[in-house]
Amino acid sequence: MPSKLSKWGNSLGVRLPSYIAERAGLRNGDYLYITLMDSGDIVIRPVKQTDVHPGYATAGEAEGKPLAVLSDEEVLKEW
Repeated sequence: MPSKLSKWGNSLGVRLPSYIAERAGLRNGDYLYITLMDSGDIVIRPVKQTDVHPGYATAGEAEGKPLAVLSDEEVLKEW
């Protein structure tokens, strides 16, 4: 299904059809890896919990809670 590329601030953005987001298990605020292949193809895949290095576990994860993704504000506050 073709999608239209649109201006979004200083960047360009594409909308994912809801059925694709649902089938991929994506939700608003999820992070995605975007890779440009040598062939010129663009590959988009979700960031999975296993993609995070174990040394970066949160305190909640050590207690058996799911991994939390910090907001930009929380990251800046921590640094």
